[in-house]
Amino acid sequence: MKESAKTEKEMREVEEPWPKSKEELYEYIDSLVYREHDYGTCCYAMSLAAVATFNYVAGALGVTGFQASCADLDILRRTRSMNGPFIILKAEDMVYPQYDLPERLQEFMRDSASWVKKEAEKKLAEGSEFVHPNVLSHWKELVKA
Repeated sequence: MKESAKTEKEMREVEEPWPKSKEELYEYIDSLVYREHDYGTCCYAMSLAAVATFNYVAGALGVTGFQASCADLDILRRTRSMNGPFIILKAEDMVYPQYDLPERLQEFMRDSASWVKKEAEKKLAEGSEFVHPNVLSHWKELVKA
């Protein structure tokens, strides 16, 4: 199982790999790692290798779609250092009125308000000596809310 896409555009458009064995997975990863790369292709080599590994493990464990989506979000949380609540909004959902993205965002902000207040309190307690006055003012407003 080898990836033949060479350019950034080709790699971006590759279908997600689903290796069925460790050997296929390793062969696929090696085909991505041990080749010439430029600034853009190395990004896709990393993501395609990660997706191949994710799909291999999901298949080996026989996980449900819900379990896979939880794992997917945990990967995003870990790789992006998101230590609090987060939300994913898709622009394609703006095409359909039933998704009501502004309301979803407002609901998320309401649901996250207590977490945000606690974080602002922690930041203020840690000290604000090197914090911009606008940020300090914002933290104080969040604590009051």
